[in-house]
Amino acid sequence: MTHTFRAAMLLIALSMVPAAAHAGWVTTWTNTAVKQNGDRMDPQNASMAISDGRVRLEQPEVVTVIDYNSNRYTLMNPVKHYFWTGTIDEYQREMGRARAIKMREQYAELGKKGKDLPKTDEYKVPTIDPAKLPPLSISKTGLTEKIAGYDTEEYEIKADGVLFQEIWVAPTMDVSGDLDPSRYLAMQRKMSAAMMGKSAGQYNALYLNDEYRKLIEKAFVLKIVTHHIAGSYERSATSVSQAEVPATQFEVPEAYRKVRLSDLLSEPPKPGAKPN
Repeated sequence: MTHTFRAAMLLIALSMVPAAAHAGWVTTWTNTAVKQNGDRMDPQNASMAISDGRVRLEQPEVVTVIDYNSNRYTLMNPVKHYFWTGTIDEYQREMGRARAIKMREQYAELGKKGKDLPKTDEYKVPTIDPAKLPPLSISKTGLTEKIAGYDTEEYEIKADGVLFQEIWVAPTMDVSGDLDPSRYLAMQRKMSAAMMGKSAGQYNALYLNDEYRKLIEKAFVLKIVTHHIAGSYERSATSVSQAEVPATQFEVPEAYRKVRLSDLLSEPPKPGAKPN
């Protein structure tokens, strides 16, 4: 189970009473998975609003709101009209339990006992030891590209000498007034701490890297190509604009019903069901 979802995007209607707005940023993106043999999957569109320490990301079937001021994480299903919200720590624990349950179910189907699997009721986010992370290097390639109207510079990020990411940075796009880099990286470190597999170490090393922090302090990444064992994943901005972002964009509509995270990620809750 992952926190990536697919579906049609739904615009949230604004309140009849105009809400306070804060100057921020609005961007649109395309996300494309590429198989190991080079075949490209159909691109997925997404939009993002950044304002006053908060980010709203609209993807098919899910709207994610991250409040970096309060470390809160909110997921909304605009089709079913229900949501889950909690601290980033609560989100990590719930995702960890769900993953542990799924792993146990898979082991049971194969007739295995899975004695070494994590207990679902005792899941804890792993503690990251920086000394055990792969060494990271960041180098400028000298290549440039115009992306969403901005001049960008390409950098290669290698983990343990292996290409992990290619990023295109717009040095003149400074969003730090709306998204504090230190708070952003602190949240990303918490999110990556619960990852599994080889990429977990790569992401943990990236978000702890001082050179990476300095690179994005007053600049913005407008394109990322992440390389992994199954191929790669591309994320590229298609438009960028500064705009007044209504406060309602970061709020849950009144008609939405709060549910358990496991309900939001799978089947809709039964009528009258109470959230945790």
